[in-house]
Amino acid sequence: MKQNTSVHGNKRFYSFNCGDHMRFGKSVCFSHHIMAKDIEAVILSDIREMAQRIVLDEEQIKEDYLRHNAEFADKSIKSVKKTLQTKQKRTEELSHLIQVAYEDRVKGNMPEDICFGLIEKYSNEQKTLTTEIEELETKMKDTENNIQSADAFIRNIKKYLEAPELTREMCYELIDRVIVGGHPKITGKEREIDIVYKVDIASVLRHKLNNADK
Repeated sequence: MKQNTSVHGNKRFYSFNCGDHMRFGKSVCFSHHIMAKDIEAVILSDIREMAQRIVLDEEQIKEDYLRHNAEFADKSIKSVKKTLQTKQKRTEELSHLIQVAYEDRVKGNMPEDICFGLIEKYSNEQKTLTTEIEELETKMKDTENNIQSADAFIRNIKKYLEAPELTREMCYELIDRVIVGGHPKITGKEREIDIVYKVDIASVLRHKLNNADK
C-alpha cells in the first residue's frame, strides 16, 4: 500500500492505495483505496479487542498458541531434555565401545571380522542418534523461541488495552502487514481487511472470539 496526501481547504487528508494499481493501472490490480483514519480505526479496534481477550484468558490462550504452533508444549520441554540427555549419553558410550573394539583388535583379543562388524554396528547407531539429537535440539529451540515470542507479544499488546489512538510504536511492535481488500463499489461485496501480526497468536484469539459470538 502507498500513502497519499490530499488537501481540501485548510485540511490535509491521508489515504492508502495499492502501489501496483497506482503505477500500472487496473490491468495489473484494482484499487484498494482506503482513508488512513478508517484503516487506523479498524486496526486500533482489533488490537483493543485482542488485548481484552488476553487479559481475560491469558494462560489458556498462550497454551493454545503453543500447542498449535510448537512441536512440544511448554510443560513437555523437561521430558524432551531428559530424552536428549539419554541419547547424548548413549552416543558417548558408543564412542567408547568403538575405541575398545579397535584396541582389542590391535591387541589380538578380537577377530578382525567381529571387530569390524561391531564398529559398523556402533557407528550406524551413533549416526542415527546424532541425527535424532539434532532434530530434537532444533525443535526445542523453535519451541523456546515460540514461548519467548508469545510472552513478548502478550506483554506488548496488553499495554494497549485502553490505547486512545493508534501509534507508530504499536504498529512496529505488533503488526507485520495489513492486507486491504478492494472497495465495495469495485468488488460488489463488503471490504475485507486482514491484519497480520508478528506473532500468529492472533489466530487463536480470533478463533476464541468467533466461538464466543456464536
